[in-house]
Amino acid sequence: MKKILFGIIALIILVGGAGFAWYKVSYGGGTYYVQITKDGKKKEVSDNSGKKFKEYDYDIKSYQKDGKEKRVTFMADHNLRKEAYLKLTVNSVKGVTSWEEVKKSEVPKEALKKLNNNS
Repeated sequence: MKKILFGIIALIILVGGAGFAWYKVSYGGGTYYVQITKDGKKKEVSDNSGKKFKEYDYDIKSYQKDGKEKRVTFMADHNLRKEAYLKLTVNSVKGVTSWEEVKKSEVPKEALKKLNNNS
């Protein structure tokens, strides 16, 4: 009975670990910071049903907390506020997987220094 219980526990741990690894590879990534200084490139796109909507594309330099630079591209469904600071999650395979606006005080010093030098 103990062997079966240990086998079930080992299987649960194995499946959970594989699921966590898949999630990290698919959606995890490094944290980078950007400052929006110009409007995004406006595009009109259609979904499968033919419904049209606008998207705004950004191609911008981003910085990690230690100042390491990476050029990133991402899109938003609205034009982002100029001078806004964003925190990005950048996946090595999928690129930018998420972003959120943050306060200037939340941007690490080295990244902020690099962002201010580009202004």
